Amino acid sequence: MIRKQEGSNGFYSKELRFFIAILLIIGFFFRFSNLDKKVYWGDESSTSRRISGYKIEEVKQEASHTGEISAKDLQKYQRPNGEKDLTDMITSLAATAEHPPLYFLLARFWAQMWGNSVAVMRSLPALISLLAFPCIYWLCVELFELPLVGWMATGLIAISPFHILYAQEARQYSLWTVAVLISSASLLRAMRVKTKSAWSIYAATLILGLYSHLFFLLTAISHGVYVFSLEKFRASKTFVSYLLASLAAILLFVPWLLIALANLSTVDEATEWTRSSFPIQSLVKTWILNLSRIFIDFNYSFKYRNFGLYIAIFLSLILVSYAIYFLCRQTEKRVWLFILTMVGVTAIALTLPDLISGGRRSGVARYLIPCYLAIEIAIAYLLAVKISSLSAEIWQRRLWQITTVVIITGGVLSCAVSSQAQEWWNKYNGCHYNEIAQIVNQATQPLFIWYNFPPLSLTYLLAPKVRLQSVFSQPLITPNEEIESKIPINYIADNFTDVFVNSKKALNAILDQEPSYQIKKVYEWEQQIDPVYITKATLWHLARKVNF
Repeated sequence: MIRKQEGSNGFYSKELRFFIAILLIIGFFFRFSNLDKKVYWGDESSTSRRISGYKIEEVKQEASHTGEISAKDLQKYQRPNGEKDLTDMITSLAATAEHPPLYFLLARFWAQMWGNSVAVMRSLPALISLLAFPCIYWLCVELFELPLVGWMATGLIAISPFHILYAQEARQYSLWTVAVLISSASLLRAMRVKTKSAWSIYAATLILGLYSHLFFLLTAISHGVYVFSLEKFRASKTFVSYLLASLAAILLFVPWLLIALANLSTVDEATEWTRSSFPIQSLVKTWILNLSRIFIDFNYSFKYRNFGLYIAIFLSLILVSYAIYFLCRQTEKRVWLFILTMVGVTAIALTLPDLISGGRRSGVARYLIPCYLAIEIAIAYLLAVKISSLSAEIWQRRLWQITTVVIITGGVLSCAVSSQAQEWWNKYNGCHYNEIAQIVNQATQPLFIWYNFPPLSLTYLLAPKVRLQSVFSQPLITPNEEIESKIPINYIADNFTDVFVNSKKALNAILDQEPSYQIKKVYEWEQQIDPVYITKATLWHLARKVNF
């Protein structure tokens, strides 16, 4: 019925497709614009460390043992080199197996071909993110049988400030996004054509997703809930085909799953930060803040009262709520059930542990990518139907056309502002790196003291004259040797005019060894990224007392 409206609607046949084409060009531009401008924060430097083939403990031990070192020398742990081969990289990934290896393998080959600069490392996920355009179009056509909805969803994802932020992140989130979309479209196609080849393709997309991100398991589960519910909770031929495809994918994922289980303690340690408890009101604020960031994002937070933030949140909540309501009222069960399971399984799996035992898993926006994709598809359906409905009054169609333009304008303006910024909320504890680097770089002969782990992210910002050194000196040992219980303090040479420390523990250790230092706090930073993520940083300047 809607397709008849589309065929006679000049806005859809000409203006809309031209409009979407412009949005795709804009989305392409923002994905590759100023790739190296934003700070290369801790998660991204972890990507570079993983593809270099070094384990965390190896970096700690080697970098601490060498004494003072330049930022360029520390870059050794941020790129593939002759010391570590592909086997070392797999071993390194297995040691911290919370992330499956597919993206990191791609990133290693990419770095070997083009180098390890910030722009190069981010260009890979930006390139992968372009695959989301045809994938979401295909998914919408399979789901609604309406090309108009596919075009609208493609346009929304193209200029979404949220998706562009993570398209420029040297992590696996754009690959995960593509895997969610292509697996979902493949499932719907397999259910429609009911052939072995179609189910085989679906199984292949499941393998892609599982080796992209562990949370893809939630998407696979949502597919199972959808199929089982649609088949009226009986073991139909379709449900059996789904089970066989899922079983094949899981069997091929078992090797990595066993590795993750064998290293469960390191996985648990790496994800410990997500279990920090926060009041329920803080979680709720974070949920609605992250929801608004899909469409409009000017780096707002609740720390300061901002009228624009409250307007964006209010309009986003109204739009999303009405889109879900409209979808459930206007579409058949196979359509609305797919969207609700895609949102519900991931949201419930992350939210319930937070509410029961405490944590902030559901407050981490990137973990909810499948939910946001489903919400965008629901909104695309709402807008597509409203602007093409010939049964509606002219003023109603105009109102929804204006609404569409407002949403897209907000997204484009958000991307324009974000593209010029050095820090943004998705960099979390890396938002202060630029300020610290500027202070250290201004000194004549600066030495930067680190505690526990070398600041690999800072090496991209520090001047060549800056030397870095661990507060402790860890001796190189073989696997059969043991480190002494008391690790000695590294000697600080006299030729440095300025010594900088950004760790209270490191500062105390230095003062215990040499209390004659004059201490000055030269930088203090605290930022509430969102209600469940507050970052703090302090930088101290040390100078030896001069005796006359």
